[in-house]
Amino acid sequence: MKFQYAWLVPLLLLPGSTTGAASAYIANRASRTTELARQLVLQRLEWLAGRNECRQAFIREKIDLDQVRATAYEVRFYNAEGPEGELRFSDVVGKPASPNEQIRDLARGLSADAFVLGYQDGRKYIRSKEVILNRGYFWQTNAQDGTWRMTTEEEKQALLLHELLHIVLNRDDDDLTRRGLCPLRLLASCPRVSTAAASE
Repeated sequence: MKFQYAWLVPLLLLPGSTTGAASAYIANRASRTTELARQLVLQRLEWLAGRNECRQAFIREKIDLDQVRATAYEVRFYNAEGPEGELRFSDVVGKPASPNEQIRDLARGLSADAFVLGYQDGRKYIRSKEVILNRGYFWQTNAQDGTWRMTTEEEKQALLLHELLHIVLNRDDDDLTRRGLCPLRLLASCPRVSTAAASE
């Protein structure tokens, strides 16, 4: 299958700050999504770290798996089509912005399966530690008949890892592709074995 990745176009930040109530609202809406996504990607990172050949594959690309793991604990994930899709950009990032769209509307405007929220601060582009999960994270179409199927656990893990690399390396899709850092390629050198074999 082919995942589609993207990072959000810059938004204009406005002076001000979010309230404590908004922060509590965010935590309530996104906590479950974050818990599930974080658990998935941490499982895969632990699996990779426990296999020397896999760890070496990441080291060759100058990717510190320990840093990626630490970042996974800091990132929050939001289901654009779930209840938290009602949150606005400023609620999630913690900075007022214009336009201040709901993340559901932002996601619908992109073909990406997931993306990192970011914004322009003067001449500098800032990647937040907020990741939006779009429809493609949960569902994919079958190339043969066009029907929908649930995204597999491994596909989700590859997608989550890709978004973490955006944050850890502070690179966009073009740069990750140019360096050959697509997780689907990296993980191809570390194929998963069956559950029974892995437990032996």
